[in-house]
Amino acid sequence: MSFSRLPRLLRIPLPTLIRTVQIVAVYHLFTTDIASIRPCGGFSMLPTLSHDGDWVLISPLPYRSVFRSSSSSSARGPRRGDLVVSINPMKPNETVCKRVIGIQGDIIEVEPRRGRESIWMAEEDDELGNGRVILRDVDSEGRPLRSRRKGEGQWVKIPKGHVWLQGDNISNSTDSRMYGPVPVGIITGKVLARVHPNFTWFSDPVQSV
Repeated sequence: MSFSRLPRLLRIPLPTLIRTVQIVAVYHLFTTDIASIRPCGGFSMLPTLSHDGDWVLISPLPYRSVFRSSSSSSARGPRRGDLVVSINPMKPNETVCKRVIGIQGDIIEVEPRRGRESIWMAEEDDELGNGRVILRDVDSEGRPLRSRRKGEGQWVKIPKGHVWLQGDNISNSTDSRMYGPVPVGIITGKVLARVHPNFTWFSDPVQSV
């Protein structure tokens, strides 16, 4: 076989091939560890994000310890009100965009989605006054547990290293009400801004009272 018949890729000069590999590596490093622009669609984040798929700026840097003044784990992790991208706990090959409603140690009263049953299990620990039942943080297999109040509501204590995620459109969102508290480790970044359409920086929507 003559050199002229070799596939074109094999005839690329070595310096050009090396430069191409370097560019691809830098691009991967930047989008994975610094920032990326990706579409985020669906009905669960209405009206914050359009169901048609807004393009958003996502970065993991806000949750890196070097960018936080405090050394505590809660300071480094997601905060209440943050808009984040996470691996889907139910479909690990997909990601979801949700709002952080609670962080570790918080106790949240939640009304589950009507007509849907949560897939995560709860076990009673002991019963207190006011018709409330407080549950252990985790079961015998280490799964996070929710707390239950007799009646319509559900009480959830967020275990260490977890957050509670919900969509802004709570009537049409599959979130922690379905799959329970989410490990901080599967959160891939914070949504900093909407890039297109109508560029908008997202500020903290949670106000102290």
